[in-house]
Amino acid sequence: MKKRRNQGWVPFLLGLALLLGAWLLLKLIPDLDAEHWRVVPFLALGVGCGLFGSGAGALLAAQAMKKHPELQKQQEINQKDERNVALGNAAKARGYDLMTFAFGAMLLFSALMEADLLLTLVMVAVYLFIQFYTLWWRFRLEKEM
Repeated sequence: MKKRRNQGWVPFLLGLALLLGAWLLLKLIPDLDAEHWRVVPFLALGVGCGLFGSGAGALLAAQAMKKHPELQKQQEINQKDERNVALGNAAKARGYDLMTFAFGAMLLFSALMEADLLLTLVMVAVYLFIQFYTLWWRFRLEKEM
């Protein structure tokens, strides 16, 4: 089995760079003129924090697993266990079912509140994309079985 080394460094460093970039944008350009450019430093800050935390977590987990190889082997077995995979897939299916109804309710509330038409249409497009993607996979899996 091929082991991936240093798998957390890329998101860690990318997140650090985004955090530094956001800080520089906020300090060096305090009054951005264009309204749509005001969000860029904060978007970089949010994505940078997420990537930094993800990378740091992966690096710390890899470091902890180096010290306990028996725990690493047990974790690999648990991740590849058929029962755990089936349970994970069943949980995703239940979550998807709930998301479908919640997303539909959100669309209905958006329309009833007379929210911006463009926003509502984008949400409808995303909803339909998810539904058609699900159908495509269902047909594909039915052909294979």
